[in-house]
Amino acid sequence: MGIVLQGKMIHAILNYARPIEALRLKHLIEGNQDQALLEELLKYQNEDGGFGHGLEPDFWNPNSSPIQTWTAMTLLRKIDFHVDDSRIIKMFSYLEKTLDMETLTWPSVIPSNDDYPHAPWWKYKQEDASYNPTASIAGFVLKYANPVSNLFRLSNKICRQAIDFINQRVEPIEVHELRCLMEMMNDTKNLYQAYPPYKKAKAKIILLMDDVLEHDQKKWFQSYVPKPSSLIKVHPGIGSDAYYDLIIEEFELAMKHLNDEGLWTPTFSWGHPDSNRIWKAIIAIEYLELMKQFGFLA
Repeated sequence: MGIVLQGKMIHAILNYARPIEALRLKHLIEGNQDQALLEELLKYQNEDGGFGHGLEPDFWNPNSSPIQTWTAMTLLRKIDFHVDDSRIIKMFSYLEKTLDMETLTWPSVIPSNDDYPHAPWWKYKQEDASYNPTASIAGFVLKYANPVSNLFRLSNKICRQAIDFINQRVEPIEVHELRCLMEMMNDTKNLYQAYPPYKKAKAKIILLMDDVLEHDQKKWFQSYVPKPSSLIKVHPGIGSDAYYDLIIEEFELAMKHLNDEGLWTPTFSWGHPDSNRIWKAIIAIEYLELMKQFGFLA
């Protein structure tokens, strides 16, 4: 089993990639790019410690936001970095200042989004408290932040409440929220390994995944629907063994849906040419990164 990364795909990715995606591709192929990737990522950081500037290319707000900071965290998880780096400490400071103390959540949208080009789903609106991106952020804090800090204490409370939420949930969970909960579960596995509710949540979340996944595989590359890779972002990790065979099926089907450029056409768009171009590179790199972890990429 395994495909070989071909020159056509590499060329196409680089044609659409920003410098940060180009470095991610180099990291995938060669390794040893952790410091370069960190420095490129930190170009998206603001003075307040948060991240902005279209790091997530569906909204081009230069101001710091929890979602853009969560996006930075998804990249930080892939590389080695020093937790005592002053810039990482500033990021944690930003998170502590922006946490809503009434709901213990970080907002997924902020008002200044509307002042810059953005997809309709990132338009500012009043929203109910959600674990998107809160659970993932809190899990990252518990894995990397100073354990005697106030942010760590608050994040521990958030994560324990999120675990209770998983265990008590009867209805399906929205796919993006479920992804964030799974990232939290991955980040806290060492801290909570002896915590009985965590053990229960590990089993429960597999059932919640099945509730939300689109089981009609014909739709996976035709519409924006939840497929295994929408939730499973790391192997080994939560759900990656239980859904191993299904995600291999997805990889095999993915290779049959390459476009003429040798990439995957995004199943979502809001009409912004730069966003669509960048997503072509991001989607390809994230697929290849996951394929490599599963041994599907030779």
